[in-house]
Order: sequence, then structure tokens, then C-alpha cells
Amino acid sequence: MQQPSQKQLEKIPLFSNTDEKERIHIAEKLTLVKFKRNDIIIKEGDNGTCLYLIKNGRVRVITTIEPDNDEIILSYLEDGDYFGEMALITGEPRSATVIAESDIELYQLNKTDFDGLILKNPSISLSLTHVLTQRLQMANKSRENSERYYKSRITPHGYIKDTDLVKLLKFAEENSLTGRITIKRNDRQAIFNYRKGQLEKLDFENKSEVQAMDELFTWPDGEFKIEPSIFKFSNTTELEITESTSDQLSFPQILSAYLHEKFSEFIRIAGSRSTQTALNKSYHKFSNYFSIIDEIQIRTTPELEVEVSMIDQWTDKHVLFSAVLLRDVVNTIEKDLVGMKFWSNQTINETINNKLNELQFFVYYDQAFDLIKD
Repeated sequence: MQQPSQKQLEKIPLFSNTDEKERIHIAEKLTLVKFKRNDIIIKEGDNGTCLYLIKNGRVRVITTIEPDNDEIILSYLEDGDYFGEMALITGEPRSATVIAESDIELYQLNKTDFDGLILKNPSISLSLTHVLTQRLQMANKSRENSERYYKSRITPHGYIKDTDLVKLLKFAEENSLTGRITIKRNDRQAIFNYRKGQLEKLDFENKSEVQAMDELFTWPDGEFKIEPSIFKFSNTTELEITESTSDQLSFPQILSAYLHEKFSEFIRIAGSRSTQTALNKSYHKFSNYFSIIDEIQIRTTPELEVEVSMIDQWTDKHVLFSAVLLRDVVNTIEKDLVGMKFWSNQTINETINNKLNELQFFVYYDQAFDLIKD
């Protein structure tokens, strides 16, 4: 059975203040376990039977917010971090789900051995108390920011008394909204259907648009929700990318699907005009450094269009530019939106993630920060 070395345990904050004898005893209690990328290591709501120390790899810690079960990223943990201890201490079910972001090796410590270590090692108890306090504060702050971010940015919603109808209609026009605004009051509902910022249809109890507007402007209260629609690709058809079809697709097609999803998210978060402004700055900044810049063109107004040249010879420079462009746009947007820290560069389509990972797209993205500094 493989056990951690003294140096490995010294690097783990939980055990950094223990002496050599204590660390030898701790190492004897740890079991090495392995998980594949995307494996669920612990699941929210389950009973806690062990804690984990990360030997190497990275995990994503998530939770859900009712009533829509929105997935919220609380944090990422890497080498030397640990998780799962709170359920062991409190006896409560797991408070979050932990998913492997990569193939990962972990040291597992079961509850019985954990309880024994806590009782015999005061230094561990002190370290744990400090870390628990930090994690509770971070979790509360993350939940608060996450809920505000998802509810008010990705699907903006609220109350008429706080944001009147005039402001809502102005928002739709200024952001070239393609989608709908739904307004509800008691059991009554009105739906504004927009395309490129223009009102195409107003559905409200079979009333004419004039009659509907006259009445809706008198509503003193009510709830609203802004729902942007999914936009289109400009140079490729809607793609259903699965493991069985991925080998038949070129990198430009994979990249088109990926950029379409990511920039649709930006439009929901920041609005189409703000996203276009960020794009314009990025293209201007990198025009002298990438000769292939015209081969990847993205527009968000009046609607999202992703144009990726369907050439055969794609190089590392194409992959690098697309990653740097995305990272620079994120950097511009997140200066004004605190909630952007919960945005993920991973897509909901795991096949796309795997293809991009093979091409080191995410490595380039992570390393792009030095290249995008103003």
C-alpha cells in the first residue's frame, strides 16, 4: 500500500505543525485511491465516511441552489488541499459535491481514524478549526455571490417595483435582445417577444399591442424574467457532438460549437453590446501578433455569429489565438462583474472538452494571462 512521504505530509496545511512521530502515525492511516476525470468523489447529501487529501490533481467543488437546482461552483482544490472533513465533524450530510477535474490521486482517511487523530493531536485540531472557519466564511460568501450572479445575470429577473417596465424595454433594445421578457402579476402573464432588440410580438390576454401596453404600464407590481434565446452559428449547422460523431468533425467545427456556447453565456451575463466592446478591444490588441486573426471572427450584435474558417491546416497558433482571445474577453468582462469568477471555461459537452484538451486549448487558456496584460 502506497503511503505519503514525510515531505508530502509537511506540505498539507492540516498536518504542517505535527512532529515526525505524529506524521509517521498519520501516514499509516492513509490509503491511496484514484479517480478518473469527471468522476464524482463525494456527493452532496450523502453521509460522510471519510476525508480526502489531494496527492496530485484538481477537483471542482459544487453545490445547488433551489428551486431550479442551479449548479454553483464553490471552489477548486489542488495538490495539498483536502476536503470532506466537515461532514465527519458535524455528522451532517455532505454539504457539497466534489468532482474530479482531472485524473487524480487522493489519500483517504476514514472517520474512525480521523476521530482518533483529532483526539491525540491538538495541533491538528487547531489547524482544522482555523480552516473550517475560513471555509464556512468562503462558502457563505460564494453562495451569496453565486445566487446573485446566476439569478440576476444569466437569467435576469426581479420585480417591477424595483425595475419599471420602461427600463426593461430599454434594456431589450440596447442589448439587441433576441428572446423574451415575461411579466407576471398574480395569475396574469404578458410575454414580450424580441428579435435583435425589436419587439416582434406582445402576448397578453389576446389584447392588441396598444391595449396591452396601456394596461401593463399601470401595473404597480409584478415579477419579470429576461430569457435570451439560443443564437445561431453563421457558418456551420447545429451540431450534435457526441463520442460517436466527434471523429468525423474538424477542429473548426468543434471550436465553433465551443465558442458559440461560451459567448452565448457572456451575452446572458454582460449583454451583447458589452461583450462586443470586449471583443473589439481584443481583436485590436492582437491584430499585430496573430496573422490568422481573420480566420476566427465573432460578433455579438445584432446577434451572435461565430465564423471559423473551415481550412484543413489548423496549427497550434490557431488553438493559441482562440484561447488567448477568449481569456482576454473574460478578463475585460470580469473587471465589471464580480460573478464572473464562477464562470467556467469548460463546456457542458464533455466530448468537446476532451477534444479541446487533446489540443491543449485549456493549457493555453490558463497560461494566457501574461499575454493579455495591457
